[in-house]
Amino acid sequence: MVTLGKKTKISKGMVSLRRKRPFQLMVLRRLRELKKIVPVGARRKAGVDVVLRQTAEYICALELKVAMLRRLSDIYGV
Repeated sequence: MVTLGKKTKISKGMVSLRRKRPFQLMVLRRLRELKKIVPVGARRKAGVDVVLRQTAEYICALELKVAMLRRLSDIYGV
């Protein structure tokens, strides 16, 4: 236990939780922004795993589109 002053005692778990909280808030903020960018479908309240999976699929789809556009550009000389 960590003792602050004479009367207040805080367990080590509470101290580490307070340190983690800003990180958790940052992750939640970034996840919220990611949901705005990536089409998650009708499920706006999708879980983290669903959002990350949809993001990976979206990135793959975008890479495929870029590859197709590059090939079309090579074929038609644009």
